[in-house]
Amino acid sequence: MLATLDLTTLTVTLTLVTLSMTMLLALAAWHAGTEQGLRHWVLGNCALMLGLLLNVNQQQLHHSLSIVLANGLMTLGLGVIWLGVRAFKGRSQPQWGPICLTALTMLLLWFFRFQINHFETRYAISSIALGGLCLLCAKELLIRAPQPLRTAYWFSGSIALLYGFCLVARPVAALLGWQQSLPLLDSPLQNLTLLGAMLAQIGMASGFILMTHYRTALALHRLSERDALTDTLNRRSMQEQARALLELMAQRNQPVTLIMVDADHFKRINDEFGHQTGDAVLCHLVSRIGQHLRSDDLLGRFGGEEFTLLLPGLDTERAAQVAERIRQGLCANPWQHKSQPVWLSVSLGVACSEHHGYDFNTLLGAADAALYRAKGLGRNRVELAPAPGSDLEDQMALRLLSQFRHNLDV
Repeated sequence: MLATLDLTTLTVTLTLVTLSMTMLLALAAWHAGTEQGLRHWVLGNCALMLGLLLNVNQQQLHHSLSIVLANGLMTLGLGVIWLGVRAFKGRSQPQWGPICLTALTMLLLWFFRFQINHFETRYAISSIALGGLCLLCAKELLIRAPQPLRTAYWFSGSIALLYGFCLVARPVAALLGWQQSLPLLDSPLQNLTLLGAMLAQIGMASGFILMTHYRTALALHRLSERDALTDTLNRRSMQEQARALLELMAQRNQPVTLIMVDADHFKRINDEFGHQTGDAVLCHLVSRIGQHLRSDDLLGRFGGEEFTLLLPGLDTERAAQVAERIRQGLCANPWQHKSQPVWLSVSLGVACSEHHGYDFNTLLGAADAALYRAKGLGRNRVELAPAPGSDLEDQMALRLLSQFRHNLDV
């Protein structure tokens, strides 16, 4: 059946498929804005399409165009697609690689056509160059990645891997006589290669669009749960993740400590240096806090200049030590504004599940009371949450005094 297929028809069909996929990728690139990689894939497919158009007209065009230039364009197209995969992943794009490979391929094809006319060698050169680039694309894509992006990676990478092996194996198959008694260009092997190219073109283009879609979905999901300025968890996400973590620690019967952190006199920084500096100081605050956190700790912006930390596995004493290190680190490392230090201190309230249980709202209330106590006693200090049943009037007095000082910012 493969032997009865017309080679020219297959090549023209592949060219039209490539054109369709190029237009589809161009449309996706138009809507993706600054998304890295899509423009590379559009340009790569354009080069592939031009190479195929030249290659299909070997009877009408000079072989310098239909063989040398055609295969050079196809090699360059796959090389640009490989660069696009690396760009999509945020990796460097060594442009000299595809350019050098294209130049070498064209030089070898020219030599084995016009100096030594040896078709089998040209066939092997083009197969290895194109197949090698497909395998490089597969190597970039068949990696660990977060779901659902990994699905799109592995979908595109598996297609590139399969077709790359097919291309590299073509010369071996030809040498073993799998093309039967027909010339290579009219053999079932060549027809099978073109059919595979059509499927690979459609599959990889679809995979690239899926990769872009999933990347956008992940970015939107991240925006929905992260604070835009400090990249910490926002209040809603912090509450959701904290409750899940508290439930897990309760099942394991392990302590969890919640720390409330509030920047002292932050309004003065905004008034004296401007809100842009104030934003930079908040990011500096988050950076300094992050130096004392472990991978499973949670940090969220609760509102304004107030942040919440959840430290699983730490009791009151150890968590208080972490809080003290955070306070001292901030005091010793001011933010530099135009070579002028912007000094910042924080007040911290610490509440542990040992005394207040594993309910998030209860822990938050206890840590908040401790924070107000730290504010009321002069700021720039760490206070532990009072045990349940302590004098409520004293707590309320400290809270009112702290609120009064906060309003006056003294």
